[in-house]
Amino acid sequence: MKRGLLLVGLILLIIGGTIYHERQKYAVQTQQTQQKMKQLQQQLQATKLELAIQKAKSHEAGIDDRTINHLSAKEQQFVQQLLHDNSFSGTILIVRRNHVLFQGGRGYANFAIKQLNSPQTTYQIASIQKSLTAALLMKQVQAGNIDLATPLSRYYPQIKEADQITLKMMVDMRSGLTELSAPEKELSDQARIQYALDHLAVKDIGQHNYSPVNYLLLAGILEQVTHKSYRELVGNQLIIPFKLTSFNFMPNETTGQQATAYGYQQDGYGTPVSEPSYVYMRELGTGNMYATTSSLFRTEQAIVQGKVFKKSLLKTLRSSTTGEYTGGVYNYKDYFTSHGVESGFESSLQMSQNGRSGIVLLSNQYKANPSIGLLTNQLYKQLITLNR
Repeated sequence: MKRGLLLVGLILLIIGGTIYHERQKYAVQTQQTQQKMKQLQQQLQATKLELAIQKAKSHEAGIDDRTINHLSAKEQQFVQQLLHDNSFSGTILIVRRNHVLFQGGRGYANFAIKQLNSPQTTYQIASIQKSLTAALLMKQVQAGNIDLATPLSRYYPQIKEADQITLKMMVDMRSGLTELSAPEKELSDQARIQYALDHLAVKDIGQHNYSPVNYLLLAGILEQVTHKSYRELVGNQLIIPFKLTSFNFMPNETTGQQATAYGYQQDGYGTPVSEPSYVYMRELGTGNMYATTSSLFRTEQAIVQGKVFKKSLLKTLRSSTTGEYTGGVYNYKDYFTSHGVESGFESSLQMSQNGRSGIVLLSNQYKANPSIGLLTNQLYKQLITLNR
């Protein structure tokens, strides 16, 4: 009897121990499962966060040649109506707080084959290039190789009254220098500069007078100081570091991307504008490059954000904040503008001083009235200034 009870007790003890062990094992497994689930949830949240960050970064930094439209219905109506009313032909880029709101083309890049303008279309940027020349100059100022207070006579002593003209006066178009004629044949950089020196006049030093020869001579000074060609400087200090594509010197060899310039006529496209090679070759440092809207925006953004030269030097370069021409742009307190016209092309840019917002219009059909500079300003006011 006792043996039977003992056996029963032993069996119950074994069963109880087994149940207890299994319960403990189950509890441990449950706890481990819960911990794994928690870890998976944390990993999932981290992954979602990382994806969101990457998406935000790609959207924020994604100023490239994609077609994009994030305009509201009201903004869309305003933009399209403005462009329609002014018969705009070209590409438009609108960036607000580092986000591309809109990028797209309007009209034809090549009317004969019905090729449309697009974000990949390249246009001559004309005089906007002067802001790049000024940036390269400041790169040498930063390196201690150039001082803006230096008289022009140090580099070109043969120029009349050059000892009274500083490099800063040239940057701001206050030198009084004027080129009396322009060459009508292809010339090397040095021959082009010599031509300017042989056809130069000086008048009203200190008074503003927009004259491209200032930036032609500044390009020559850059070549003297660095012992490199202007083309090399742009390539090594702008194109390569910022991985710029569809951004280079004329002639435009972006096959299938280049816009044809047309004369303006109210009901469509006029005759294609003919441009002999000497026309753009003589614009050394002043207007012999092409770009897409996105590559131009990224370049100008890099300048104001201190990626080409120290940001602290920007105030030295662009010393006025009331709209005067300085350092290749018209500078204001909160933004700057730049504009150019060359052989049927027209370019316009308006950008915030921090480089986070801006409008770029590049056109292959120049119309004197109104200038696309006015359209750029209207777009900026409506889409940037009123949406800070």
